[in-house]
Amino acid sequence: MIKIVKRIENIFNDNIAFVERWDFSKANLNEQNRILAITQVASICYQSKKALGSENLYNRLMSESMGLPSSSFEFVPVLLDFSKKEHEEILKPEFSNAKKFGELVEDGKFLLTNYRAIVYDYEKNPSLYKTDIRKIYNTKKECEIIEKNFKVFLYKIDLPTRSQMVRHRVNWQELSRRYVSGKRVPFEFYISENMKNIKSSYGDTEKIIKICEEHYFKALEEGVKPQEARRIIPQAAYTQIWGGFMPSQLENFFKLRLDKHAQWEIREVAKAMKKLI
Repeated sequence: MIKIVKRIENIFNDNIAFVERWDFSKANLNEQNRILAITQVASICYQSKKALGSENLYNRLMSESMGLPSSSFEFVPVLLDFSKKEHEEILKPEFSNAKKFGELVEDGKFLLTNYRAIVYDYEKNPSLYKTDIRKIYNTKKECEIIEKNFKVFLYKIDLPTRSQMVRHRVNWQELSRRYVSGKRVPFEFYISENMKNIKSSYGDTEKIIKICEEHYFKALEEGVKPQEARRIIPQAAYTQIWGGFMPSQLENFFKLRLDKHAQWEIREVAKAMKKLI
């Protein structure tokens, strides 16, 4: 099962921003769980409840990037055991994506990687493998090890905070305002305390944001596509974004973003993450 574990709300003191922790540890237990995990990520990105569990969407995402899987496949963690014969084929190639995008865990006994990397390896060099390595699943016991080492979060944060976060090389997947217009999912905005009372000849911060939003909707009425009209939306806009962390990635994130010199908003995100685990 793919499930939400816990949620911390109101992290920016505006009753909008939040951080949730999700359990994706069983995503590679079987094919059904893979589909659920990948479409769960995509359902947020496309803001469609119908996407959840959709095999049609899963198949489309499987060949989204030049015939190879979309980045949502990175949210299916795969644990490889150096002592298991059925995992030898995946671990053998010296320059495999499984190794490149994986991390050794549990004192080097296992390689924690992701399903997208494995599909890449197989699709690009099928002759290297005697079996279809895409059909390697994890046991329940292996899923318990994954749960300890792979952490997934869903965030609702403003665009500048998101921009700081995606500088970290982890698995990301974001709400797409290219496909999801403000008509279908209304915009929400974060106005910091320092910006609330700033006024110019155009009005205060809230009024200027409103002007930009009205301009956006006027553009849609004139036939401009959301992917182009979104350029007028201020950076204060909220987005939703998934993040999937390996142990060293999470450690590095906390090291940098819990530091007193980090910007207040991203520090609050890191604090919430730490509480959730």
